[in-house]
Amino acid sequence: MSDAKPRKPFTAASTQPHSEVEADSSTSTSAGQATGTLRARIARESRTNRITATVLTGVCALALTLILTGLVVSLATGDRTARGLPLTALGSQRGTGSLLLGIGVITLATAPALGVITTVARWLKAGEWRYALVATLVAALLVGGAFLG
Repeated sequence: MSDAKPRKPFTAASTQPHSEVEADSSTSTSAGQATGTLRARIARESRTNRITATVLTGVCALALTLILTGLVVSLATGDRTARGLPLTALGSQRGTGSLLLGIGVITLATAPALGVITTVARWLKAGEWRYALVATLVAALLVGGAFLG
């Protein structure tokens, strides 16, 4: 039989086993603070994810509503012809159904950029400047790509 004391389980709060952490009270205090900071950061990120998911769900629901309404209006007016819709000709289409379909598709295309912009706003509020800067560049690329085609 071994005379060694059984070790307590390993935790994510520290990279050392509990017995070594408990030996030094300053390490124990800083580990507790680190755990609290980590939990607060995880809670903040979780809230950011929920807000972003809500925005994306709302935009997609709006786009779906517009597309389905446009489809119903097009079918009700007898317009059963599928044709390309350039952005410059969006307002000059024959019917309201085509206009609603076009707006619905554009709304759906803006969803990723709106999700990134929402995340940028949350990161700026939290003081995460690096993440916000990178995400702003991503949003700029998404918006620029949409306009360049």
